[in-house]
Amino acid sequence: MNIVVLGAGAVGGYFGGRLAAAGTKVTFLVRERRYQQLKATGLHVQSTHGDFDIAPTLAVSPDDIDHPDVLIVAVKNYNLNDAIPQIRHLVEKGAKILPLLIGVQHMDTLVSAFGEAAVLGGVCYIEATLDARGTIVHTSPMHDIVFGALHPTNQALVNELELAFRQSGVNVQQSPSIMEEVWKKFIFLTAFSGITAATRKPIGEILSDSISKDFLHDMIEEIASVAQAKQGTLPPNVREEVMRKLESVSPRMTSSLHRDLEKGLPLEIDSLQGAVLEMAKTYAIPVPSIRAIYALLHPYVEGDRT
Repeated sequence: MNIVVLGAGAVGGYFGGRLAAAGTKVTFLVRERRYQQLKATGLHVQSTHGDFDIAPTLAVSPDDIDHPDVLIVAVKNYNLNDAIPQIRHLVEKGAKILPLLIGVQHMDTLVSAFGEAAVLGGVCYIEATLDARGTIVHTSPMHDIVFGALHPTNQALVNELELAFRQSGVNVQQSPSIMEEVWKKFIFLTAFSGITAATRKPIGEILSDSISKDFLHDMIEEIASVAQAKQGTLPPNVREEVMRKLESVSPRMTSSLHRDLEKGLPLEIDSLQGAVLEMAKTYAIPVPSIRAIYALLHPYVEGDRT
């Protein structure tokens, strides 16, 4: 199996690195600056599951990549549109797309651009970041990935991909109803990222404060109501399921949105809380908690390095 990872940041670098370390052929398609950094230093991962280093196979253009089977798209949502030409080039060479982006709207974007048969559904749960040296720092035990076929012609490929991930040591699960998993992740992440970024606190401190915990419940209720209106097939206990997952993670865990806020980087709130507001307007569903979180974070949407 020949896997291409678009982006070697925290998510793409971690999962791609695990695959490569286990012997899968992986090429990282990266920008020139990251290319030079990784070429000089290698890919370093510090993880609660064990540190590792690899000498990655790198490319700066799709022209340099032959016979790709899977393209893992792990860029920021606000960079997706700019990446479409590169993705198209690799799809034309045979790659099927596995997006590991936040939110849900990217699925419509990719299916509209390339067709359902070219796109897999996928989500991941991980707490990881890049430090100043470009090292991937994985800070909690969670390193889970769930994916599945949208089109039945891709089932054999999904089975092969599951085996590769299983051999890499990450927690992998194949889902026959992957869009349900995408929406569950959207509810989880929109609530989790919003509350941790707005309070500048890890999830454990939020759950131990009764007022903050009640607000988190309200957020989940609002997001789930919008998701149900949009998707229509979510299980009736999805709110309880999301809350149980939040209560099961490490109390020290925080979100990439919180970390990006601390670093003064642009925030992906338009793909999360902003997307909820957009969909809620369509269905006339009140979402006051999400509106409050979005308003609090919006002054930092373009980043703030002052």
